[in-house]
Amino acid sequence: MQTRDVFKMIPAFLLVYLILVPNLSADGHFELSFHYSRWSIDILGNIIEDAVSDAIASELEETISEDLKDEYGLDLISYNQTVDFDSSGDNYGFEIRWYPGGLYGSFSIGLSVEKTSMKVGFKEITTDLELSDNSNFEGTATGEFLINPLSFHLSFRWDILPSSRVTPYITLGVGAASFSSIEDDEVTFSYTGELTRPGFNPETETGGETRTIGEIQDDMEAEDEDFLPLPFLPFVQLNLGLKGKITDNIHLMVDAGIWNGFLIRGGLAIRL
Repeated sequence: MQTRDVFKMIPAFLLVYLILVPNLSADGHFELSFHYSRWSIDILGNIIEDAVSDAIASELEETISEDLKDEYGLDLISYNQTVDFDSSGDNYGFEIRWYPGGLYGSFSIGLSVEKTSMKVGFKEITTDLELSDNSNFEGTATGEFLINPLSFHLSFRWDILPSSRVTPYITLGVGAASFSSIEDDEVTFSYTGELTRPGFNPETETGGETRTIGEIQDDMEAEDEDFLPLPFLPFVQLNLGLKGKITDNIHLMVDAGIWNGFLIRGGLAIRL
């Protein structure tokens, strides 16, 4: 999904917000903010990394075994794999918050639309294939899994000392992205290794492939499996931050915490 599609969704996003908060206090106020973040999925990345590991195991097994069968007529007997991950990404988004307690209220409810880039690098994948005719293939592979989900989030924030020039705060939130927002994203990998066959000299084999998430999901569904354990990609948020006043209505914000991993974020907030 392109950046322009995010802005097309903002009117619908605002409408949903007003539906979810029907009893707004006359003393309350809105706050609009824009933010950018850098993050890693090494903390809570098990959902992603488990899905990627299963997908890569399936894709590598199929690619290597088919290559060896086509060239040498060898059938796969068993396959083993280990994966070493290196994860990173960035995020940007638009958020609207409601402070029911007014200008110096502490508690607020927020809804945000987020565009996140998740890059899972495979620093090294080791493969070991046992083949027919007592043949064996041992190799390594590298690759990259890059998805860009568009997600929607609900969060709760508590400002500490809201009337001061610098205000600490804590944010708790959850969010979700649909599978359709990542199905056109890709997994790319390449491999190299040595094939040993009785009565022949060892031979070096190389290969690789690029597949979309949707294609991988179709393959996994044929085997009664799913790429993700849920029909959506979940997010969990727990941030601690500081908000500094430029004017009474314009604030700079920095925070750090959990966003399915460790996150550092900066943003600009405007109180209406």
